[in-house]
Amino acid sequence: MAGLTVLRVVGNQALDQEEQRQALAELEARQQQPVILGLASYIRTCWDAAKDAKQVIENIMLKAKRQRNGEYEADKLNEIAKQGGSAVFMRLTEVKCRAAESWVRDILLDGGSPPWDLKPTPIPELSPEQSNGLQQEFSQQLIQLTQQLGVPPDSQDMEELREIFTQDYRFRLLQLAQNKADRMKEKISDQFAEGGWYDAFNDFVTDLATYPAAIVKGPVVRKQQTLGWKRGPDGKTEIEVKERLAPEYERVDPFRLYPEPGISCINDGYIFQHHPMPRSELADLIGVPGYDDDAIRKVLDEGAQNSWFFSNVELTKQELERKFQSWTSPTRIFDVLEFWGKVSGKMLIEWGLTEEDVPDPAKEYNACVWLVGNYVIKATLNYDPLGEKPYAKTSFFKVPGAFWGMGIPEMIEDIQNVCNACVRALVNNMAIASGPQVEVNIERIPTNEDITQVFPWKIWQVLNDPQATAAPAVRFNQPTDNSASLMQVFEKFSTMADEHSGIPAYVSGDISVTGAGRTSSGLSMLMGAAGKGIRQVVTYIDNDVIKTIVERQFVYNMRYDDDESIKGDLIVVPRGAVNLAVKETTNVRRIEFLQATANPLDAEIMGVEGRATILREVAKGLQMQDQEVVPSKEKLTFKGKMAALTQQPDVAGTPTDPSGAPKGGAEGNTVSNKMTGAA
Repeated sequence: MAGLTVLRVVGNQALDQEEQRQALAELEARQQQPVILGLASYIRTCWDAAKDAKQVIENIMLKAKRQRNGEYEADKLNEIAKQGGSAVFMRLTEVKCRAAESWVRDILLDGGSPPWDLKPTPIPELSPEQSNGLQQEFSQQLIQLTQQLGVPPDSQDMEELREIFTQDYRFRLLQLAQNKADRMKEKISDQFAEGGWYDAFNDFVTDLATYPAAIVKGPVVRKQQTLGWKRGPDGKTEIEVKERLAPEYERVDPFRLYPEPGISCINDGYIFQHHPMPRSELADLIGVPGYDDDAIRKVLDEGAQNSWFFSNVELTKQELERKFQSWTSPTRIFDVLEFWGKVSGKMLIEWGLTEEDVPDPAKEYNACVWLVGNYVIKATLNYDPLGEKPYAKTSFFKVPGAFWGMGIPEMIEDIQNVCNACVRALVNNMAIASGPQVEVNIERIPTNEDITQVFPWKIWQVLNDPQATAAPAVRFNQPTDNSASLMQVFEKFSTMADEHSGIPAYVSGDISVTGAGRTSSGLSMLMGAAGKGIRQVVTYIDNDVIKTIVERQFVYNMRYDDDESIKGDLIVVPRGAVNLAVKETTNVRRIEFLQATANPLDAEIMGVEGRATILREVAKGLQMQDQEVVPSKEKLTFKGKMAALTQQPDVAGTPTDPSGAPKGGAEGNTVSNKMTGAA
């Protein structure tokens, strides 16, 4: 039967198994390449150095957590138990930390407006189109002026007119830029609300008061699922789940962040973030661009590998946070390391990046690498324009030149220990001094007499003194009560805690304020003086966290958002420290200003838009919906245009010319009047 061809029939299941086998073989070959092994080895070496260097800081953070929880260190608790008596812990640290958190949140989150703003640059640069538009508009105004006067102006008047017109034109450009800034601000505020910024910042403030540093991460683009609504075939409203890519923010646990030893800030060297991921979260990364799906599947098949990361610090932390673990838990945890730092270009090319992304294999590139066990599941470039990492951190008390600062527990640790010692002694002394110490001569006490109980009107039966002394058989000695002096020591050191932490007792509602604090004006002066300390902390938050995060979100929108109406030459202005300085008096002064300018002359100068701007800010300060109380600029502009069409006086509006620059309206008339007057 020559020429007969035999075909082998293979089922779908066998084909799938063969494809999986080939994928695993390719994965093993890829992961076992010398360069990839070198990449994993390099990451693990950096990790070991960072983890070893952080052990001292981890002990400080654990001690701070115990201090807030009102728990003694194990060695000190053993010493107290040896001496006997009370083991009471006065939670002075918790009170100070809680007051500091409330104060910071009140300054930054409860002002009615975000603690940041966007402003156009002071001197806007003119584009070629705007310069041409300026020249054309000036020429038109000059022709109109010549027709009115009958003769053209001389050269000196021409220069004066050009300067006046240019200044007015730049003013209108600033108005246009401010409109873009307002739209960008609304966009970022909406992204913050949907991306979890306020939850992350709320947890950040708690870390700030407690630990040597507090960290926020973002913006990080992730998939978000949102609920929508649509019309079904029967006309009824149906629910719809939509997926989209959007920036998100998260608080980073200080225990999970491991910086390179010796660096001062996040962008100096490499940094690690440890992610304890359940199996479901790791599986969700399959199909996400940038991740190696085969490597993730291999990790999931092999199971969790916790042995390399296991530490007593992690267990102690979970106990202090009341996250008690069970050894029989069915949830498997994978320890994932996220690395941000310099990586060889050769390693990145061998992992899978193109030569377009990595033009020179010999150079070091800012990269992000994810490692699970010995598997690299992600290796991408850091696409930030400045090469910055997506983290922002600061400390309640900064230490110059150090990555980690100090929190309130570390700052008042000695004072907390002294206060604890005073209270333990006070409780012990009160117990001892609460009744007499009884001395009994047992030779004169009958055998059936109970000497272990002492109560009022007790009758003691005694025997004759064989030595015929006058000493009584039972003596009562009252121990000295030292509670008053111990309380004085406690109050003294409690006051010192106010000074060392910068958080006075009256911030948390203490009514036992003496001296100037007994009057409203005196208490206001004390709060103003105490505000100098918290103002420094708010300044740290402004410059290190809020400004950094808002600038990154602004750059993200400038690069990827399709709405050109929000894009412009803008700068971020943090307002936290300003809010603290003027929070109580700003609205009062604004109302006084409105009253003082409620006259025809000032109304002509300010115009409807100017007065509406002030009214809008007053409404914000009163926690009102300002857009409902005062019409927006767009509504006022529309009313102005409608008034012009109906030949009514123009109350607002600045139309724009074809070049995009604002033109006409009140400003255009003002320029024309100036030119006429100058001529």
